[in-house]
Amino acid sequence: MPRLRTFTAVLATLLGLAVWTAPAGSAVETGTATYKVWHWNIAGHANNFGSVDNGLVDAIVGSVSYRNPDFISLNEICPAQYRAILTRLQAMGWAQSPTNFARFEPMPDVDADLCKSDAGGPDTDPYGVAVFSKFAPSGTDRITLPYDGDKARKLLCVPIASQPGGLRFCTTHITFKGAYKKAQLDAVRTKLEGWTAAGGTVITAGDFNVQPHDTLLNTWYAASVSTANNAGNTGLFREFDDLDPLCPGWGEQTTEGTLAGKCGQPAKVDHVFAAEQRLASYSADAHPIAQDRCKNRTGTAYIPCSDHRIVTASVSVTTP
Repeated sequence: MPRLRTFTAVLATLLGLAVWTAPAGSAVETGTATYKVWHWNIAGHANNFGSVDNGLVDAIVGSVSYRNPDFISLNEICPAQYRAILTRLQAMGWAQSPTNFARFEPMPDVDADLCKSDAGGPDTDPYGVAVFSKFAPSGTDRITLPYDGDKARKLLCVPIASQPGGLRFCTTHITFKGAYKKAQLDAVRTKLEGWTAAGGTVITAGDFNVQPHDTLLNTWYAASVSTANNAGNTGLFREFDDLDPLCPGWGEQTTEGTLAGKCGQPAKVDHVFAAEQRLASYSADAHPIAQDRCKNRTGTAYIPCSDHRIVTASVSVTTP
């Protein structure tokens, strides 16, 4: 079950400032705005060979339909899968603007590690990252991270001018190569800190390929996150599962592989972050990988849809 983590916030009303007021009947309260986030590294090429008809797209759309998030982050998604999901979300009327709600950014690979073509021919397309927003984006940030000798890793963001507080939603997929992780993490963090310092609110989801207790994330987590599982932090951010009583300061596994995490769990590498100073409350959960939805390349047997879990989160942010 989701667990609410409440964070005390000083609202603008206490300071005598103007307060944005939500439309009647919305999920937004005076002084705060509440959003739901849905993230998944879908292994669109590695596990699903670029397919749009092996059950993966159905699994994604079914989960989105059930959980009804405001923002979707997808990693390792093939172009054909992106187009199929976009079309399905359009058909179900998920977004407020059916012609402006989705962004895709490829991550070209030096080894030409590619997804198959829509027509089932030779592998032709690099996979990448994607965001979908229920609210029409007012722009796009497409930022290439320091090169790791393998892929052109990206930070992909959409500012949402229609929402209060300078809202921006981002996704990223950090390299698995240890020698280059710090440079990429620093590049992403610097952008988020800059937007925050300018008065914005940034929610960022993705596969960081780094666990909460890794010292590389000490400059991310706020100093208020200080537990036996995650200490020495100096940053601005909270991760939306960092108060999980299952593993305080660390949270819940997001993979089911052999890499060990904390509190007797497998690794947690998928995160959703926002600046501590913007948070009123937050919660997150990771959901076990479907074993009976996605079929192998020959269509003869079911395989795990991904090696990552779906992560869902809810956050209320202050809107001065």
